[in-house]
Amino acid sequence: MVQGRNKKRITIDQVSWDGNVLIFTLPSSGQDRDSSYHVVLKNRKKQNTIKLNAKIKQKKDNFVFKIDLNQLSQMGSGRWDFYLESKQGKVQQRIGLYNAPVASEKIRYLSPILTNTRADSMIPYLTERNGLSIHSGNLFFLEEKSFNIVNYTQKVKEIRESKPKVYLHLKNKIPFSFGKTIHLYMKNKGEVCSIPFMLDSSRKMIIINKKDLAMLNKNKKWNVYLEGYKGKNLERSRLNIQLENKENKFVFSLKKKIIQENNLNKKFKGQLHAENYKLEGNNIKFQINAMELELAKKATFFLKKRKSSEKLNLQINSIVNNGKEEISIPISQLDVLADISGRWDLSVKIQYDFYTEEKRIGLYNTTINSEIGKIIGYKPIVSQGNGVSPYLTKDHELSFYFCTEEQYINSKYPAMSDLSSLQIEKGVLRLTATVKMKETDNFVVKGIALRLRQDKSRVILAPKEQEVSVSPNVSKFTVHINLEDLILEQFYWDFYAVVDVSNGEQRFIRLHNHKVTIKQKLKHRMIKYSIVNKENYMIYPYITINNCLSITYRQMGEYESLKYKINEYTAFILYHLLFIYFQWKPVWLIHEKYSETAQDNSFYFFKYCYENHKEKNIYYVIKKGSPDEKNLEPYKKNVVYFMSTKHLILLLASKLIISSESKGHGYAWRVSTGVIRQYVDRKKFVFLQHGVLGLKRVDNTFKAGSATGADMFVVSSDFEKKIVETYFDYKEEDIIVTGLARWDVVQNKIKDTDQKEILLMPTWRNWLEEVDDEQFISSEYYQQYNAILQSEDLYRVLKEQNIILNFYVHPKFMPYVSNFTKSFDNIRIYQFGEARINDLLMRSSLLITDYSSVAWEMYYQKKPTLFFHFDLEKYMENQGSYMDLKKDIFGEVAYTAPELIGKLNMFINNSFQEKEEYSSIRGNYFKYIDQNNSERIFKQISLKEKEITAPESFEAKVKRNLLLRAMWRKYNERPLVRQLGKRLLNILN
Repeated sequence: MVQGRNKKRITIDQVSWDGNVLIFTLPSSGQDRDSSYHVVLKNRKKQNTIKLNAKIKQKKDNFVFKIDLNQLSQMGSGRWDFYLESKQGKVQQRIGLYNAPVASEKIRYLSPILTNTRADSMIPYLTERNGLSIHSGNLFFLEEKSFNIVNYTQKVKEIRESKPKVYLHLKNKIPFSFGKTIHLYMKNKGEVCSIPFMLDSSRKMIIINKKDLAMLNKNKKWNVYLEGYKGKNLERSRLNIQLENKENKFVFSLKKKIIQENNLNKKFKGQLHAENYKLEGNNIKFQINAMELELAKKATFFLKKRKSSEKLNLQINSIVNNGKEEISIPISQLDVLADISGRWDLSVKIQYDFYTEEKRIGLYNTTINSEIGKIIGYKPIVSQGNGVSPYLTKDHELSFYFCTEEQYINSKYPAMSDLSSLQIEKGVLRLTATVKMKETDNFVVKGIALRLRQDKSRVILAPKEQEVSVSPNVSKFTVHINLEDLILEQFYWDFYAVVDVSNGEQRFIRLHNHKVTIKQKLKHRMIKYSIVNKENYMIYPYITINNCLSITYRQMGEYESLKYKINEYTAFILYHLLFIYFQWKPVWLIHEKYSETAQDNSFYFFKYCYENHKEKNIYYVIKKGSPDEKNLEPYKKNVVYFMSTKHLILLLASKLIISSESKGHGYAWRVSTGVIRQYVDRKKFVFLQHGVLGLKRVDNTFKAGSATGADMFVVSSDFEKKIVETYFDYKEEDIIVTGLARWDVVQNKIKDTDQKEILLMPTWRNWLEEVDDEQFISSEYYQQYNAILQSEDLYRVLKEQNIILNFYVHPKFMPYVSNFTKSFDNIRIYQFGEARINDLLMRSSLLITDYSSVAWEMYYQKKPTLFFHFDLEKYMENQGSYMDLKKDIFGEVAYTAPELIGKLNMFINNSFQEKEEYSSIRGNYFKYIDQNNSERIFKQISLKEKEITAPESFEAKVKRNLLLRAMWRKYNERPLVRQLGKRLLNILN
């Protein structure tokens, strides 16, 4: 029985065409069916059919069909579709390459074109749905479908005739690069005829026998063309002559002017078919048709990083044999990419005399029946454990995956592991899960591995208790893990099913959860499922944002006690009892960093609202006992304590969350997974900003549409607005240009101090987050700044001028603050929260920083900033900036500590005067410099509040429904489910 068929179509594996014989293969189960079926062509419009003589050869796994298309010389124009027809003629099934991705049109037209002297030409091709067909018609039209056409004019300067021949003298010789085979065509409207000719040794004269013109219609005028082929490119040169009948004979005449589109210097995009991919020794090899690059002036193979403009040109070796050119890429040259994980796509840039083309390399018009069949291999290229895996994408295009060996095995063996049940009793975690291997049924489940997230080499293996085969490629197994016996490190351990594959390779499969019941009980019964040891460290299983099972191991947080769980559920119940009341009394809830401070934009915006708009239900959240709590004393009527029952009720009731930090700072979201978290995630959020954007890239944090994204984004200028639009993906209407709220109280307080003050306030480094003390002390960051604090040269300058240097440690580096030491009285070190940043800035005559947004504060106050960019190159590589920090900076820059102290001396000697070159461009970065920023913010929020807080759409409710989302994650791989899902979304939209 023939495989790959349904009632209307039949799937073939491969198709090829050499200009005479069309060959395609049809999978089979080994039974001979050649006497039961034959191949027919059906005209798409007229529906008439032609039965084809086909040679059918049965092999072990397929039938090979060979059809000589020369039998179709009188078929007529149009599009003809291939069908497999039963002997009785009752069943016709459309033939096509339906399991292969659809290639570009130039690849789907299977050149060469079969040309006839007078009749229509024809070419087999694959349709936009990969059905196999023949296109019969005008040669030039078929060429435009099959090739990139390069048009230009070739001038004939003289025409001479003898009795038997015509001699066309060309102005310029035809170069050898025009093509190995050159064709001469006569064209009249839709009719094209091929005429034999000779080219003399100078390649400047075309010789035509007059008797070969007899095939032409004498009642028509004919234009003359030369054509040459270069791979999938066709150079078409129109001659400035015309052939017509005069006194019953053909006469060539020169034309003064011809209409011909020249498209030289054009750049073509396309695809290049390659086959026989292999990883051999230290080379990646594949074969292409030798004609593809034969006449190229230059061919450059290159890798381009996916979703990036980064490219790497490759050195290649090549050998031509039997019409194939084998391309060999030495792996050694890829060492430069080994420490960069990611996917890079292979293309070739082909340059000719007058045009270029860029082609993606791939295996086109071919079915690959398994994912393993797309993986070419893996080769380690550095000692760090990374390597390269060449593979074919879903579109069958060649790419290089720079990855670890584990990542390579993951791509080679697609698999799923799904949690079936989970219980904890007396410290023992009992779970049941299934493993599904998509490409093999020869595997054994070893058990469950717990892997430390920040170091996956740290593995704890729990062997399986029992394994049951559900189907050939699905196994169900159980594991028991005594959590109290585990020797763990902070913070997160992820669960993987461990599978041994037949060839000795081991696959780690992330354990997913699609059961709403498991997710909900871990979310709402945290105390039951937590284990707390003697050191007050807790072990707690949870479901990640990607619906995978993990455990957290960390010190028990303040807000994880029973008291706060009671607060949460009490607030949840009371909110629903008072729901109607809050509909009439909409709440704005405001907070700052960790809900511990009241000194930033949030505080000053709250202060403005409290004093000027008492009609609004606006509350400020702060942790009880925070140093800044005293700043809120005048407004305590509208102040609530963090994680109190009142705070949680207001959090549930709030229409808007307004903050200079992400909305997560207003709730203990890192440790609490109860009923309120999902409400917080959906709250509408106005981002007041912590500072001005420009010096540091942070778009990965507040990206539009992300969990930390905002519904309204406050900026200070059109310059900053453009950054938010371009890099954060916000719509123009969601960005308000108002200025920062804290600038309403900015004053120059330099004269209020007995001594001049300088503020040294560096920002954090993302590559130093969560390192230990030893690593931090050895970092360049610590070494540079601590050296400044210990500098005798700096101390001498400060003492001579009676100046105080205030060093303010960034809050992210608070765990390391004790490592910073000072040896001199003129230097003070402030921890986060010990002093208000705004006050320090207003008292300071000069700011020294690296990339911190506080630089904008000083710039706004018309005071100078001295930038210290000792690690600029590393910072740009790891963090990045929206500005050119060597050209667009608005202050003096030092790159070494001695240079910093020298420039500091300069500022002291000129009484801390800001340079004209910086003051003159201030208007580019601040739209307003006044004390009305909070007022503008309030007006904009009030104007858009109804729009922002509009009820959630039915579509959004459907998308976040836990049960529907779980079902979609579990079954979306099934085509019917995907189709129904798409139709449902179309209806909702």
